[in-house]
Amino acid sequence: MVNAVHHVEVSIVILIVGSLVSLLFARRRKLCGWVSFAFVCASSVYTGLAVAGACTVASGEHSILSLPQLGSSLTLRIDPLSAIFLAIVAVIALLSTLYSVRYMEHYAHDKVAKFFPILLLCVASMTGVLVCTDFLFFLIFWESMTLTSYFLVTFESENAASQRAGLKYFIITHGATLCMAAAALLLWRTSGSFSFDAIRQTLSAMLTARPFLANAIIFLFFLGFATKAGLLPMGDWLPDAHPVAPSGMSATLSGALVKLGIYGLIRLFCSFLVVSPSLKIWGIILALAGTGSLFVGTLTALRQTDTKRLMAFHTIGQIGYICLGLGVGVYCLDMYPALATIALAGAILHAVNHACFKSCLFLGAGSVLYRTGERDMDKLGGLAAFMPYTTGTTTIASLSIAGVPPLNGFTSKWLIVAGCLLTGMRFPLFLVLGLIALFISLATLASFLKVLGSVFLGRADENLGIKEVPISMIVPQVVLAALCVLLGIFPQLVLRFVGHAIEGVTAMPVAGVNASRMWGGLFLIDGSPVAFWSPLAILTVLAVLALLSYAIQRAGGARTRSVPVWYCGEEHAAATVRYPASSFYLPFKHAFQGIYPSGKVHVPKFPAPLRRALDFDQWLYRPTVKVIDTAADRISRTHVGILQIYLLWIVIGAIVVTGILLWVRG
Repeated sequence: MVNAVHHVEVSIVILIVGSLVSLLFARRRKLCGWVSFAFVCASSVYTGLAVAGACTVASGEHSILSLPQLGSSLTLRIDPLSAIFLAIVAVIALLSTLYSVRYMEHYAHDKVAKFFPILLLCVASMTGVLVCTDFLFFLIFWESMTLTSYFLVTFESENAASQRAGLKYFIITHGATLCMAAAALLLWRTSGSFSFDAIRQTLSAMLTARPFLANAIIFLFFLGFATKAGLLPMGDWLPDAHPVAPSGMSATLSGALVKLGIYGLIRLFCSFLVVSPSLKIWGIILALAGTGSLFVGTLTALRQTDTKRLMAFHTIGQIGYICLGLGVGVYCLDMYPALATIALAGAILHAVNHACFKSCLFLGAGSVLYRTGERDMDKLGGLAAFMPYTTGTTTIASLSIAGVPPLNGFTSKWLIVAGCLLTGMRFPLFLVLGLIALFISLATLASFLKVLGSVFLGRADENLGIKEVPISMIVPQVVLAALCVLLGIFPQLVLRFVGHAIEGVTAMPVAGVNASRMWGGLFLIDGSPVAFWSPLAILTVLAVLALLSYAIQRAGGARTRSVPVWYCGEEHAAATVRYPASSFYLPFKHAFQGIYPSGKVHVPKFPAPLRRALDFDQWLYRPTVKVIDTAADRISRTHVGILQIYLLWIVIGAIVVTGILLWVRG
């Protein structure tokens, strides 16, 4: 089984070498993209071999570098949980890179040397995070992932919005990393080791001997992982970062990178912490945070007219679904293992499904931007006639994220909501949270009906010269849409491996979901079968109804005719009478005027003290920028060009670092 780890090592090396090689071809934009794609293909093959070798049992460990003075070693290991997330990273990275080969033509004035090499390093860092078993090196990979993604978010160096979003992302995510580093150092002072096994043992002992400190450490880890996952309010960076990043990066960011925050949360609550009654409190916290995120994120998305900003808020909402399922599962681990399995299976499966449909949606939005130069839905419409492939894939992904059966989004949401409702029979809070999740699925459907209606439906001027995107941009969208359909009809393809992942991290037998029969549907079990879902049966019914509708239409013999738009006594161009995106759901907006103000402002209208607390620009980002600018200005004055002064600073820095290490070690 060491071969699985070896394959991942080769994959990381290929990506690093590919980053350097692609840099050599940076002057030839398209060639640079194809070279990068070739290296990502080779890397994905080795990652796929590693995933295939570790989907059912954990691989052996391979220690590359040891630092005994720090109690740390670069040790790699793959288990079924990390294999699932490795598969997500490999697939999304491969498709996003292929998509970006032609998409980067949209940025004719920016050099691709700032994109492809850094994208490959980002993928290598994400891979390292998923296979590392030592928290010191975990943080090194994590920080590398954060820095490379920051440079990709700020790709447009002349775009003020891009730079502001990048600064916000940099400050929030690095603050989260500091929280995790502080938690790891507190554990290291007790155990003298950064290994995951030592963290697990130390936290378990602390929960009994020093519960307050142990829960403070858990909270620091929670802040770090939840921030990267995009859970509100820590995920406030997402709606700003997504619109300004290149669409290939947006797909990677939402489809793969934020999933590493989910991976960290699963590791923390299901692996680092022993099953105990104290986990119930954290399960409730996770479930409440997830419900708040899915509620606020989705309803805020409903008001957006920017396609990528709307999808960014939906990322926050869908991450909320995952955290809701994770919270229910964590709550049930101690007393109700069958219910825990149902909820955890739903959470992990939804992470996989979200990677498929959300990446597809971002690539679709990027295709529209590539051909029209617009993200504002009020200025779009009628693109279905010119971009049929983009329209079809976006429609499938939109229905999937809304949880329409038999697509993949329905199966994972069904498991999450079923976990909430079944657990709610014992603890009513989860019953309420499950009903909220059901309502928000309807709001999600309403939001994406607005996207489809305002961007693709209606009539557009045929003289605009809009056409479908190149084949290298179509293929990734078609593959992701096909995965939405395939995993919706055959969820057992993933659920089998999800079961192994749950067994691996919780060390308990999986008994809540019966997914052994490919054609027999899914059974949920809580002592006895309590629910059943058969995607093939629903697909058959839908196919019969579609054929019946078509037959009735043909039997009527009605002819279709196309005429100009007639309105108020005269003919109008289709564009002048198109229903704009900002006019969708006006009764909803009027009904919630107390929460969502009128106009173009997309921020909830909360009470004044709460608005001030949530105004991060006013009390956090601007003061931080001012402090950094002031400090940088004063430090720059020390650069006087005298060699002895620079040597003095080196000596002072070495003394300070040595003092800090001695103090921490003591």
